[in-house]
Amino acid sequence: MSVQRYTTKSGKVRYRARVKHHGREVATSVFDRKRDAEAWEDDQKRRLRLGEWHDPRRGQIALSVVAVDWLESRNSLKRKTLALEAAAWRNHIEPKFGKVPVASITSADIATWVGRMIAAGAAQSTVARHLAVFRGLLAFAVQDGRITKNPAERVAAPTSGKVRREGQFLTGKEVLALAAACSTVSEDDPDDALDYGDLVKVLAYLGPRWGELAGLQVRDRLRVPGHGVRLQRAVLSSMETGSLYVDTLKSKRARTAPLVDELVPIFDRWCAGKDPDDWIFHAPRGGPLSERNWKRSVGWAEAIKEIERPALRVHDLRHTCASLWLAAGADPKVLQRILGHASAAMTMDLYGHLVDDNLWSSAERLGGTLGASDENDTPENEEEAPDGSL
Repeated sequence: MSVQRYTTKSGKVRYRARVKHHGREVATSVFDRKRDAEAWEDDQKRRLRLGEWHDPRRGQIALSVVAVDWLESRNSLKRKTLALEAAAWRNHIEPKFGKVPVASITSADIATWVGRMIAAGAAQSTVARHLAVFRGLLAFAVQDGRITKNPAERVAAPTSGKVRREGQFLTGKEVLALAAACSTVSEDDPDDALDYGDLVKVLAYLGPRWGELAGLQVRDRLRVPGHGVRLQRAVLSSMETGSLYVDTLKSKRARTAPLVDELVPIFDRWCAGKDPDDWIFHAPRGGPLSERNWKRSVGWAEAIKEIERPALRVHDLRHTCASLWLAAGADPKVLQRILGHASAAMTMDLYGHLVDDNLWSSAERLGGTLGASDENDTPENEEEAPDGSL
């Protein structure tokens, strides 16, 4: 037995338990009672036999040391995702837990941290994202043998009163009104001047995310079997510097989307005289176009007020696309392909409420196909039976 009894300078009796593995002491702990020391020693030896044991000293390093390796392990993620996780660590997790030994972080500590962010006015969805990042970091600590359990797993993400924000969507007439309000062509401009207001129609009828729109190149135009574009890259803005960079699509899968007749002449004008690698919707001085600069150039804030939609976001034009295609009778699978969702189920989860607008009109169309006869259609030579049958 490796439990040793000793007396402190104050005269108190203590018991030190030691655990050895392959002739080397791997763990030690001190207890007030001998039976507690023996129970701890037995448990450590059991864990060694089962391969579940971990060195408690590995959990005594600061969380910030673990975070360095964790962030490096995340380099395979998309740049935007990595930037969001790094920002969550730097701005919200590190100030509270960076210097704390990873093994001493408890579920109660994390729950208190979550509660204080909520009390400070942070949005519940934002706090939930920060908690998800913390869970990922501590899961890495488990894999690295720093701790045996992830204390963040037992902390519930804030959901009370959380309501998903439904995007706004415009009618066809409102799309045209907004495009006119955003027009950058005046009577003094030459006839062949490019109109940045055209992008309102492209966003509303084609439905790309902004980065996908900015990432379109002339080579992406398709004409067989019909007019369309191949969406295969995105131009995004760096969270740290605001500079633009080219990335893969959100789903990492390229897709083909059709162009409605209204968009064909717009693409013809913007592609005219350009090389295959040129951006279709370029910035005034060349290069890809950022959403912020486009909004400023078209006077977005004033335009949405002019059409009496002061809270409209650029991304709401993507919702508009879903609304217009569904109203036109598009199959959800078709809309999924156009918008680039992972499945038609996801499309309907996001936009299924728009189908409500078609419920009654669809019922009327169905009624017209059932061949139902009114009471005046009974042939004169057929008498109705007392029970109503013929």
